[in-house]
Amino acid sequence: MTQRDTFIDDLFKIAKEDKDVLMLSVDMGAPALDQWRDELPSQFFATGISEQHTINFAAGLSAQGKKVYVYFMGAWVARCFEQIRYSCAMGNNPITILGSGVGLGYMPAGPAHAPTEDIAYMRSLLGIEINCPRNIYKTKELVKLSYEKQKLRYIRLERNYDTRFDNDTDGLGSGIELLKPGLYDSLSIFNDPRIALVSHGYILGRCLDVWDKLQSENYQVSLYDLHQLKPNPISEKTFTDYTHIVSVEEQTLSGGVGSVILEGLSDNKTLKPVLRLGLPERYIFENGDRDYHLEKNGLSADSIFNKIKDFIDVE
Repeated sequence: MTQRDTFIDDLFKIAKEDKDVLMLSVDMGAPALDQWRDELPSQFFATGISEQHTINFAAGLSAQGKKVYVYFMGAWVARCFEQIRYSCAMGNNPITILGSGVGLGYMPAGPAHAPTEDIAYMRSLLGIEINCPRNIYKTKELVKLSYEKQKLRYIRLERNYDTRFDNDTDGLGSGIELLKPGLYDSLSIFNDPRIALVSHGYILGRCLDVWDKLQSENYQVSLYDLHQLKPNPISEKTFTDYTHIVSVEEQTLSGGVGSVILEGLSDNKTLKPVLRLGLPERYIFENGDRDYHLEKNGLSADSIFNKIKDFIDVE
């Protein structure tokens, strides 16, 4: 099951016991929505392609004490940003926004369907929390968290992810999480002071391969999942043991994972060399699937590996 359908399905089970839980959906493409429509018609609203109206509607329901969830493709968050800012953030009406197919997940449909800047503009909102789970189990934990702690929240759900992460059934942990030793059969994880490799979401799977390649050449490297993008989870102790930090993201560099790291370091008066790897500062109009565009734009495992080696060797 996808992260999207896992979240919607688990929330449905909660909604059956709590009539204040409401689901608003712009997109009826998720199979897990069928049970909402069939069994909880008074708690489900199919709003159609009307993202701006849907957010205002959600804010109004939240103001009446309802626990409101809104689902649409991550690309369409840009369309209703004004309503999220005024009606939810400024109006103090907490809702949970589920954005699916983030990054290049729906790239075959064209650049309009590829939100490569959503982290940047959603991070600019005051009081929001932004999460990006790496597997099904983290997704399930976010269902519980979002229900128990109502606040303005944006959850970025991947269209697909690396199934090697399915071995990890722990809870959410902190907002930035060191992946544990012995968790993946093909990898041996060392928490040694050298390179902190930081990523999240779909491209975190590429970083597993990069991590393995670096270790095979005797580089000391640890891999982190930065799955909470706001509030900034980086403390003065997060990267104490490392001499170099590398961020890898399926976003443009402005305001993304690398920016979160640099802001965290600055806020804690820490100076470290940081290499930021991500998508170019341009919209991609060429046809092709997700992996094709990652390869072409320098985010294959081999390309990331070589750029990190150059970065370390220069230092």
